[in-house]
Amino acid sequence: MSKLNLPELSPQAEPEFTDAVTAKAWLENVPLANVAAAQQQLLAQMQEFNRYVTSAASRLATLEALREAVQFVQIEQARRFTNRALPMAEAESLVFDATLALWEQMNLGYRSCLKAVLAGEAGMQAQGGFVCQRALSYTGLKMFHHHRAYRQVPPKVWRELHDGYGKAETLGDADESVKDYLNRDVNDTSSRIAYLRALLLGMANPNELSQRQLTFVAFLLERWAEKVEISVEAPEGEEIAPLVVDLDGDICPERGGPEAAEARYLDVKRLAKSLRNRIGLLRKGESPAELALGEDCVQPSCEQLLVFLFRQWCQVRQPRAAERKKVADVVQASQDMAAIHYYISGRVFKQPGDVKELTQQQRDQILTFGRVSTRDEDDYSVVRGFSLENWHLEHESTQGLKMVRRAAEPGKRFSHGQLVGVKPADAKGFMLGQVRWLVQNDAGDLYAGIRLLHGLPAATAVRPTGLNVVGAQYVPALKAPPSLVLPSAWFKPKRVIEVYVEGHVRVRLTELIDRGSDHERVGYEMVS
Repeated sequence: MSKLNLPELSPQAEPEFTDAVTAKAWLENVPLANVAAAQQQLLAQMQEFNRYVTSAASRLATLEALREAVQFVQIEQARRFTNRALPMAEAESLVFDATLALWEQMNLGYRSCLKAVLAGEAGMQAQGGFVCQRALSYTGLKMFHHHRAYRQVPPKVWRELHDGYGKAETLGDADESVKDYLNRDVNDTSSRIAYLRALLLGMANPNELSQRQLTFVAFLLERWAEKVEISVEAPEGEEIAPLVVDLDGDICPERGGPEAAEARYLDVKRLAKSLRNRIGLLRKGESPAELALGEDCVQPSCEQLLVFLFRQWCQVRQPRAAERKKVADVVQASQDMAAIHYYISGRVFKQPGDVKELTQQQRDQILTFGRVSTRDEDDYSVVRGFSLENWHLEHESTQGLKMVRRAAEPGKRFSHGQLVGVKPADAKGFMLGQVRWLVQNDAGDLYAGIRLLHGLPAATAVRPTGLNVVGAQYVPALKAPPSLVLPSAWFKPKRVIEVYVEGHVRVRLTELIDRGSDHERVGYEMVS
């Protein structure tokens, strides 16, 4: 097990509270209604208190007195950097850093108590399981807020998590029952459960999940993490590669990963059975609420998420349907329907059928050059704020791309589910894709996984039809055979719209194939 790196204690440390009683009194004057100010006060005082010389028993009681207030301001502050496009704005990054710093100070406080437990300090011998659970839970909260911000979890945090569980094993307290009343649903927990909650969430491919899905998975793991067993021997009778954790490592566990120096094996059979049962019952028509999946969980998204989790936790990762090639090319990318329409079509969007009389200047240009100057169209992308960004393509397959935009490269912010136009260096034209996952590293580089839409896209225009939309104008749209890619909120079953394809054509919308954050891909049929 590694050494605990803790703040150096100093007789000069002067926190505004020194024990549980004074901490509770101090909290009465903290402006919790102003969560930003409250967070800064808590952070400053925790940094000072973690340097303060006191007994481990008093430190532990003080930390427990502060937990509820810390939890409140942290959850409220997280709203300022979650559900945002990436990369983070400077103000969002500052809040994210402050939030992580306060989780870290709480973690350091409990790790100081753990050091005392390991040293056999008086009054702490019976607190091993309790302190280990608290320390692991705060490491897990640091990781959870990395996931919520779509930031890479640093290897040192993974190492800290594995080391914390290793110390619980050393003390023989990994399964000791502990109460945690800050949990949303289940108060009974342990060091093993706290460890597995962080592990399983990290294994759930969190950079692909929405904020709502992340919160839902965290809620499920309060109850479901206990269904996974940890052992020093590989489970018997397994037909697939075991799921291995390296307690001496700094990575997320995986099947068939690198050889572990300090191996622990995860037995997920009970978890797999629970997931399979619920998926089967959902398919038979039972509601998510009846299966204890929460009142706000709805079909079919609930079933889809459980299937996704089953694949991440309980199956060997399937080989890719399409071979992924490692490449080092540059790819041009653009976002926003109007901009993608412009780059695919190569011309300014104009209302179809509009015939305008040539100006005298245009007549002069025809007489002089034989055509109308395209300078206005060349300037159009600049006027409209359209841009082509340079991304580095790391992997490519027929189904998708993995690409990165370095922090030094200029570019716009991107969101999960967003429509993008992409053109690799060796491609003849633009392709349509959807942002499947996003993650930002500490250097500010933005990584994106793009799922490509099948077929070569074509630029078109659509407008609504009906008595209430007389005089409606066309808007840019994209045609990706055999579907239409429309702006958000256009789809209604059997809705008839007008598409311009070398003339006005009426089509009926038949199905919603896919929905992104800023677009819908729909099926259609011709209307005679």
